Amino acid sequence: MYWKIIFVAIYFTAITAVYSQVAVTASIDSTAIKKATKAFNLSFKNADSALRLANEALQLSKQTNDPQGEANSYNSIGWCYMHKGNLDSAVIFLQKARQLFYDNKNEYDVVRVDINLAEVYTKQNQIASAIKYLLQGDSLSTKINSIPLQTDIKRQLAIVYREAGDQKTSAEYFNQALQGFSRQGDFFRYVNTGVSLSILYRQMNLADSSLAILKRCLNIAKQNNGTPYQVAITEENIAETYFSEEKYNEALQYYITAYSTFEKINNQADLAFEAYCVGKTFAKLNRNSEAEKFLLQSYRVNDSLKMLNYQRDAAAELALLYNGLGDWQKAYKFLQKANELKDSINAFEQIEKANELKEKFETEKKEQEIKLLKTEKQLTEDSNRKTILLQSVLLLLFAAAIVIGWLLFNRFKIKRKLQEQLLRNQIAGDLHDDIGSTLSSIDISSRIALVKKDDIAAVQEQLIKIRQQAQKTMDSMSDIVWSINPYYDNFESMLARMKEFAAEMCEPKQIALQFDVAKELETVLFDTDKRKNIFLIFKEAVNNAVKYSNCNLLVIRFSKGNDKDFVMTVHDNGNGFDEALIKKGNGLRNMKARAIDIGGQLNVQSTEAQGTTVELNCRG
Repeated sequence: MYWKIIFVAIYFTAITAVYSQVAVTASIDSTAIKKATKAFNLSFKNADSALRLANEALQLSKQTNDPQGEANSYNSIGWCYMHKGNLDSAVIFLQKARQLFYDNKNEYDVVRVDINLAEVYTKQNQIASAIKYLLQGDSLSTKINSIPLQTDIKRQLAIVYREAGDQKTSAEYFNQALQGFSRQGDFFRYVNTGVSLSILYRQMNLADSSLAILKRCLNIAKQNNGTPYQVAITEENIAETYFSEEKYNEALQYYITAYSTFEKINNQADLAFEAYCVGKTFAKLNRNSEAEKFLLQSYRVNDSLKMLNYQRDAAAELALLYNGLGDWQKAYKFLQKANELKDSINAFEQIEKANELKEKFETEKKEQEIKLLKTEKQLTEDSNRKTILLQSVLLLLFAAAIVIGWLLFNRFKIKRKLQEQLLRNQIAGDLHDDIGSTLSSIDISSRIALVKKDDIAAVQEQLIKIRQQAQKTMDSMSDIVWSINPYYDNFESMLARMKEFAAEMCEPKQIALQFDVAKELETVLFDTDKRKNIFLIFKEAVNNAVKYSNCNLLVIRFSKGNDKDFVMTVHDNGNGFDEALIKKGNGLRNMKARAIDIGGQLNVQSTEAQGTTVELNCRG
């Protein structure tokens, strides 16, 4: 039952967010902003696909020098990371968006990002930070006299205080938001907010207040041509309130009305859930044959739609029904099915991720093959041009000298380009050999898991292997593709990727992360090889600190040394270790070898109980 409440809450929040995002960009007609807005709207359904689209919008906006598009792209990227659960990364990109909007004096957009940041901080349980941004947004929205924004901030404040456990203050802000939407004549969002308030009242055991706001919302929705879906959801929540009060006859009346609406609009997903609600209510009224009919319908429809959570709920309710009827065989059958569905939910999610990763790998492989064919064709054309020029040398000595000089210069360019292509070919080989073999292992593990789906221990073992291999493959592929893209040769792009990696590593361990960057480094450029090795040294140093030091603070510093040197320092306040022991490990040898490859030097200092410092010096 709680799955449906969570879904409705997320649906109404997403509808509000999408409504606001469209309002922000309605007057702007750039391709980058359209992509960013599409990504923002898609993040609720498919965060990974939305993130790819938002990154495409970011690259396009930078290529076309579109600061408004860039700011919207950062906002969408942050929103995608929030839906993926990477909250630290979400804050980083939303802060970038806010700064760009602020620099360009887009005050309306600044408030929108303030609201988004407040939602992320609420999820992190950083209530003080959430309130801070909402109050900033409230002040700015008052300055620009935007009543819709002020009302939306009241709605978000209600959510913040609800999450903080202050139900009374939350209810006050919900009511203020309702008043604002009423004055604006925004009946659609009035009803959505009213339903959210009714759920809060139900949690506060204020059933009468919950029913009062729901019935008011139902009348408003009907009088103002609300969508059939919105009307049905409101009726469903009225039924839920009656059900919580054990008024099963009243609950049944509204459940059946909502059921009929979902049947008319052919919304199979909500119809399946409503059938479950009708069935469980009939069971409470001891109308067992009718309860069995609706619960079986819910079970079958959820099975056809592959909605495992709701199918599991229907199976569990059927097991209780048959147990009460003394039909032990059916009761055992559905209880066993409910347990199997619970175990299968995570299994299917892991297998889908593995198949998605395999498809992504095949796409990347084809793109590399196309690039290789184009390069070979270009080299052939250059070679033919060279032959024609050499033949011209025989006709005129002076012209020959000029042509030879040009050929030598052109040959140097081609040689350099060929070297770069050889490097990319080598990376393509790594993709084929290393990642291809890993994906084959994932495929085998997923097949084993499907064959042995009744053996829970065997399935769990294979899922652990799939997760480890998939994570390793995603990290390797991401690093390789990023390292060969010349677009990221500047220090700003490398720094952004470092921050993202460090945030993802430190967040699960609750390690405080601090980046100090010298301003003069903003214009530094790195070639492909140097950038790759610096990043891999950084990853190894951060990974070691997070995994082995038991630290609670990680400080990463980038500065300028003498003679235009680039200095990277990674320091943790962890346990430290005996420096004599580190010479035995492969990790330090690999880091030092990479430093030597780029003409740099790596120094490691560690003191027990005081922490470890890794310092890389190289030319920028």
